[in-house]
Amino acid sequence: MTYRIEQARILDIPELLELASQFWNESETYSKRPMDLATVKTHLQALICYPSQGCVLVCKDETGKILGGFVGGLTREWFSATSLMAFDYCIFVSSNNRGSKAAYLLIKAFIEWAKEAGATVIQCGTATKINTERTISFYKKFGFEHIGSFLEMKL
Repeated sequence: MTYRIEQARILDIPELLELASQFWNESETYSKRPMDLATVKTHLQALICYPSQGCVLVCKDETGKILGGFVGGLTREWFSATSLMAFDYCIFVSSNNRGSKAAYLLIKAFIEWAKEAGATVIQCGTATKINTERTISFYKKFGFEHIGSFLEMKL
């Protein structure tokens, strides 16, 4: 199979929303929270149209079908006037393409995007409860260091 990574286009949003919904429903964490597709659509549109705020990357097969996506952001760190941090909003790969090169290529492309955007650090996490240990191990293979944990309280 041939894979290609590219910046998402507005025309990609309907397919991205479908994949994101499937991933959302699969997540033990997020499936219990309301997902508003109009809000997700607006967020994706903003990142596609204003790339200085973040990126939406897609992995497509040879037919142009989207196999997965990476949505990332860019912000100044709260304690610094000069340090930019790139971060993940989410990464999702269709369930039948997990274990393929899709996630690898998306992360690699995000790292390159972050470098080009001037980021000095990248933070990525996993809060979906989908293959958590495997996901952490996967990020470590890229050179990410496990520096802490994410805690959550339901109200």
